[in-house]
Amino acid sequence: MSAFKFILIVLFLIVISVFAVKNMDMVEVSFYDFELNSHDIKVPLLIVVLCSLGLGFSLAWIDGLVARMKLRAVIRKHERALENLEIDLEKSKVQLLSENLRAKD
Repeated sequence: MSAFKFILIVLFLIVISVFAVKNMDMVEVSFYDFELNSHDIKVPLLIVVLCSLGLGFSLAWIDGLVARMKLRAVIRKHERALENLEIDLEKSKVQLLSENLRAKD
């Protein structure tokens, strides 16, 4: 399986390299600072695309992390409820057995 992963990584790096060579044109990016002053900078298109991709990946990863944390909390809650129900079941069994023994006497 590691050879398969290695081949996929190499193919991915080749695609990124070709993309980088083809997208070295300069583009103008405008943004505002905290005082709402407009600024324009010129950067390669590759940087803009990769930064956008990285930001999107990061946001998706954080969203997935939050979802996993919520699911773990739900699982812990259900495990505690299950433990309490098992304890109640054991108590009920003991109570039923003691009632049956008293009824036989």
